[in-house]
Amino acid sequence: MDYQVQLNNGQAINLTNAEFDVAAFTAMLNDQKINFVNIGGAIINKHIIISVLPVAVIETQSND
Repeated sequence: MDYQVQLNNGQAINLTNAEFDVAAFTAMLNDQKINFVNIGGAIINKHIIISVLPVAVIETQSND
């Protein structure tokens, strides 16, 4: 599934075909001892994450 991570500095990180354990990721975000998370190979401060939203994939169908 594709996701877009919105940050509070106006930037967005697009994750293509990302597969991760939502429960484990949520636990990391809620853990007071963890300050940084790995999202798509980028290490970011979890406190600047505004949202993680699924992105609808638009599939085109060819009429061959």
